[in-house]
Amino acid sequence: MYQYLYEHDFPDWFVTHARSHYDFNWQEILVDLRNTRFFYPGYCDHMSNITGKFLDEQQAAELSDFLIERLAALATTLSQGQGLVNSLQLDGYQVDTQRLCLVPLEGPVSAQAEEDALDTLLRISGIRNSGTVRKHISDANSLFVQGKHHPSLNESRNILQALIDDISIETDRQGAHSLKLPGGTANRIRYLSDVGFLTTDEKAAFESAWGALSGGSHPGVSERDEARIGLILALEFGQLLLLKFVNWSKNHYKKFATQ
Repeated sequence: MYQYLYEHDFPDWFVTHARSHYDFNWQEILVDLRNTRFFYPGYCDHMSNITGKFLDEQQAAELSDFLIERLAALATTLSQGQGLVNSLQLDGYQVDTQRLCLVPLEGPVSAQAEEDALDTLLRISGIRNSGTVRKHISDANSLFVQGKHHPSLNESRNILQALIDDISIETDRQGAHSLKLPGGTANRIRYLSDVGFLTTDEKAAFESAWGALSGGSHPGVSERDEARIGLILALEFGQLLLLKFVNWSKNHYKKFATQ
């Protein structure tokens, strides 16, 4: 490890300190990098740190982020690094192994950020089977990181299906509409349109999203990209459903309040 870090241009002071002070215990190193204690072992001022240069709090935080990013990129080159590659991709990054840096994927979308937003809406909405939805999200993530892309895509479809089912069942349970609740996701998308929950345009969009998640392979697109995009698609459309449901449930499952 000592030589490997040098070969990838990590600073002498970093390699020496990681070995002598931590014995390359990476869990401790990463924690102390994150809180910047890594640079100030036993010192009480910013003039005295392991870099040999003045290092204030802001500079230390920026240097920590730089080193953590390089370490993450380096770790992906190791024999067991593919899982980390997949995990970083869900966080919205790909790895440049030549420059040892993380490069944002196209656009500002991060699966983790969208998952956090959906989880918040699950709590607010009071959806009865929120635990099932969270399980599908967790499984989609876990399978993706393991490189099981097709099963991950199936779980992403299950996220959307579970939300459509819950909203349809809850709307029917309230008895505000005379329409009979049908079975099957495609039929329930149509049901939600017929009772006024989805607009005509939204119905078409959800049918397209459902079709994309349920369809076979897409020529020219890798299974990994299909799975990543499918998860983000399910998380985004899931948020739309829950935002509408919160308003819908407050207005007796018949209409929406003006925003």
